Amino acid sequence: MALSIYAFSWLISFDLSRSAESVFVLCFVIAWCMEPEPSVKWHRVFLLLLAFVVLQTGVYFFAVERFPDFADEQVKAARHFSKLFLCIAVAWWLRGSMRAAKYLLMIFLVGFLVSLAIHSTTREWLAAISGHRVDFGYTNAQHTAFYLGLVLIMGGSLLARCLRQPPRVAEWCLALGLTILGLVGVAVTQTRAVWLALVIVLVGLLLVGLVFLCRQRHRQALSAKSVVVFIAVASMLAMLGYSLAPSFEKRLHASQATIQALETGSFDEIPLKNGTGVRLHTWMYALERISERPLTGWGAESRKPLIDEGPFPDWMKNRFGHFHNSYLEILLAYGALGMLALVILTWMILKGTFLLLRSGRRYWGVGLLATWAFFFIINMFESYLIFNSGMYFYIIVGGVGMSFYLFNERDGAEVAAR
Repeated sequence: MALSIYAFSWLISFDLSRSAESVFVLCFVIAWCMEPEPSVKWHRVFLLLLAFVVLQTGVYFFAVERFPDFADEQVKAARHFSKLFLCIAVAWWLRGSMRAAKYLLMIFLVGFLVSLAIHSTTREWLAAISGHRVDFGYTNAQHTAFYLGLVLIMGGSLLARCLRQPPRVAEWCLALGLTILGLVGVAVTQTRAVWLALVIVLVGLLLVGLVFLCRQRHRQALSAKSVVVFIAVASMLAMLGYSLAPSFEKRLHASQATIQALETGSFDEIPLKNGTGVRLHTWMYALERISERPLTGWGAESRKPLIDEGPFPDWMKNRFGHFHNSYLEILLAYGALGMLALVILTWMILKGTFLLLRSGRRYWGVGLLATWAFFFIINMFESYLIFNSGMYFYIIVGGVGMSFYLFNERDGAEVAAR
């Protein structure tokens, strides 16, 4: 129950979500102490967690000495990074159950939809469709685009499932509703990184689908009704995309000066007036600071004082407190050792997700892997992992993959049976 409240209320009530988090983590600690299976209780993922905490402790003392004015913030920021390992607690309660995983993901999705209904207004939607960039009351438009990009991927996965099975009105309505909402949402939030990630994911899925069809010995042709519906949906989405084309042109035109500077090799002439220029300048500076402490980093909250020490104008230092790249944030915080720990944790999650494909849960497996590909790409252009948006995604969606890794590693067929 606490986990359900946590997954549902993450964007609705922060206090409620935090209270539910404390309950389900406490219950997890008690359950772990009482776990009778040694291979599960002493799984290597817990050693990974211990190693990461040890690394955090060592880096903390350095960060406090180097940046004493940010000593209090270091603990809070370090806790945010270690919370990524809460995917283990989520996995513990799912215990490899596909039914429980579907339930939790749906609760996670419904929580966002309810929050969107609460935060957004008709006036904002009308302004968005007319070409204005909106964020619907979330952190900023980039985070809103991330949420709606996930909705679009889920809607597309459900549409693909509907095309391969006997049509059901309720499923079609849900799939079309999510797809249209996601498509309109990522268009009006005008986030170029999300557009790029969705295009790459779509092209990748098309290529994988073509390879699968070519290797399939007994090809099952789509029914005439499904083909008609597919054409109708594609036509509707094309018309919708055409109507929103001015928004795409506006955002792409904003980077024209930066692109020209890069083409001529004049990096110093890249303007700081747009997001692309800010990112390129801060990324180059971040790489310089990473090279000074490549193994253990500077500390979880050291990004802010590092930016203050950088060669940036005052308005930029006051406005931006991060580097718009989650991978650079990890390397700056905990160096190559911290990055290695989180890479191993993510590899475990992805390995568990692949078990869904092996067990015949094709659409769920492909859909989840598509969301991870989307997540990996957009984190190159925004620091989602240091915000609650990326943290909650990693904990909930990562917990699903981790559950199959922990509890079905010995018997992958168990996933299909549940």
